[in-house]
Amino acid sequence: MSLFLRLIYRELKVLSLLETLTLAIALGTDAFSVAIVCGVQQFKTKSIIQISLIIAAFHIIMPLTGFYGGRFIQDLLISIFNLKGSIDRVFNIIGAGLLLLIGIYMVLEKWLDTRDDICNFKLSGWGMIVLAFSVSIDSLSIGISLGMLGDITLLVVLVIGSTAGLMMGTGLYFGSKLGHFLGEEAQFLGGIVLIFLGLHFAGFI
Repeated sequence: MSLFLRLIYRELKVLSLLETLTLAIALGTDAFSVAIVCGVQQFKTKSIIQISLIIAAFHIIMPLTGFYGGRFIQDLLISIFNLKGSIDRVFNIIGAGLLLLIGIYMVLEKWLDTRDDICNFKLSGWGMIVLAFSVSIDSLSIGISLGMLGDITLLVVLVIGSTAGLMMGTGLYFGSKLGHFLGEEAQFLGGIVLIFLGLHFAGFI
């Protein structure tokens, strides 16, 4: 068991296990808040599993896309301007700043009333793709941020994806019972957590 934990720790590299789980839960609150709203439609168990798997897949693909895209831009800037020395610290600050901005947006989004009409279309086909993209777009920015902070591994994105999928399924299942309020509060708390992580990676906490 200790060997397994050591392997996990080695794979996480930049992020500790606690930081990874915290980040995954914070990102998952966006999917959870939407699921709470959509859950009033009373989905069947099979549909909940399918939707959750799609949400999980997008939360794996999007941060990887953001990471490699951000790394490409970063390497391009270093190559063009021949940047050396403390440039890694600059990119670390930018990455932490992105976490802060995403967190602030998630906090403010609670008062923007953008979740009330998101389930006015059928959650299948293109409607499902639109939903999955909308709740995982923050993960794209997180991928860019992690790229600037250092590195990202398959294990990190698997944790993010599986957590988001689990939270989506939970929200859909209990949506009709929990109501909209809990979804809004979950997203608000998720934003606070991302702000905390941004300050943490910037060295203020």
